Amino acid sequence: MWKKLRRNLQEQLKPIKAELDELRKIGQLNYAKMGTLQFCSKVLGIKPFPYQTKLLRDSHKRLVACMGRQSGKTTTIAMKAINFTTKNDGVTVLITSPSLRQSMIMFNRICNFVFTSALRSRVSRSTRTIIQFNNRSEIIALPASENLLRGYTAHMVIVDEAAFIPEEVITNILYPMLATTNGSLILLSTPWGKDHFFYRAFMDPDFSVHRVKSSECPLIPKSFLKKQQQLMTAETYRMEYDAEFVEAATSYFTQDLIRSCIVPYLELQYDPEAALTYTRGEFYAGCDLGKLQDCSVFVAVKKERQTLQLIFLKEFPLETPYSHVIGFMVRGNEKFRFRKILVDKSGVGEVVAEEIANQGLMNAEGQSFTVQSKGEMLGYLKVKMQQGLLKMPYNRRLCEQINEQRYEYTKSGKLKFWHPTGSHDDQLWALALACFAAKETESPGELVRAF
Repeated sequence: MWKKLRRNLQEQLKPIKAELDELRKIGQLNYAKMGTLQFCSKVLGIKPFPYQTKLLRDSHKRLVACMGRQSGKTTTIAMKAINFTTKNDGVTVLITSPSLRQSMIMFNRICNFVFTSALRSRVSRSTRTIIQFNNRSEIIALPASENLLRGYTAHMVIVDEAAFIPEEVITNILYPMLATTNGSLILLSTPWGKDHFFYRAFMDPDFSVHRVKSSECPLIPKSFLKKQQQLMTAETYRMEYDAEFVEAATSYFTQDLIRSCIVPYLELQYDPEAALTYTRGEFYAGCDLGKLQDCSVFVAVKKERQTLQLIFLKEFPLETPYSHVIGFMVRGNEKFRFRKILVDKSGVGEVVAEEIANQGLMNAEGQSFTVQSKGEMLGYLKVKMQQGLLKMPYNRRLCEQINEQRYEYTKSGKLKFWHPTGSHDDQLWALALACFAAKETESPGELVRAF
């Protein structure tokens, strides 16, 4: 009996012993003498693709990684950061992006590598945004907020979605961090706009530039990319998957204008219960209705004097019943006490608007979508953006929908708006409705219509 128990115990201890042997083996490795590929394969368990290897081995102090979607840019830079902190004592790697949520994507990838490998034995401290190693090196994740970033000195700065970060943050905050360390600046992003530091760095011969198309990743089937070409506009596909700086000439809202509205320290709320915590302020909302081909979207903005701040965005899944959308608006109104809610009443929207009124939302109004009303709503939104009176958290999908809105002039000289096949504009119109709802409290003549 005892022999049997002993054998069972030995069997149970085998995995633990193997793990301890692996920890002992890794602990004896001399990281400083390990090559990049050896470190990735032996320590992190990853065999990089050729274009990843090229980026991992690049020791240039100024790097631009302009890479297509799903090409592994986050994984590549995460491995580069871990390799750097492991091989160097007392260094600081700072990760920043247009939002804390975006920074955490990179940081969480790093944590997954560290805590699923033997490197976890080298971690001395770990929090939600900081990981420190026993060689005194650390990795920190922060949003690109001037107040939060000031005061840091870094040996490597990783700027994720760099094309969406205010240029002055890069030049006035991030660059000085590297002054005394001769550190590295890594700008990582898919393309967005040409009037920005990221594009100029992409074109600058003093930067080491890595442009990678998604088609170079062997994990992405050609059939998938072909399908995406059918589902997206040509410009969006070339940006997202071919890593090209392109923009349609007929985009009503330019990429540079959209980026100018992004405020890094703002965080967009998506969870309804978490978002419904605002009890003070002047709030307005907009709801664009959809069901089968388009989604219903609900947006809330907060108004302070003439400035509108996007605080909440809820996109409902396709085929969500209108009764659920109405119930959500009722729940939101209980917390926000909206001054006004504008609801798309085109198509079935008029019936929905009547049902909303039946539920006691007397502050909700239906908004017809005509050539004239569309011009008024988008014109008002554009002027707000041009005057710096619209503040938005970073949301790539929303930015794309705003940029994909096209315009042309009719024979009568009026603006006609449309979105290309393969694109959507539900989030844009919900935002436009919410902002237009706030227009009633502005005095005449404050805004000049945009054309």
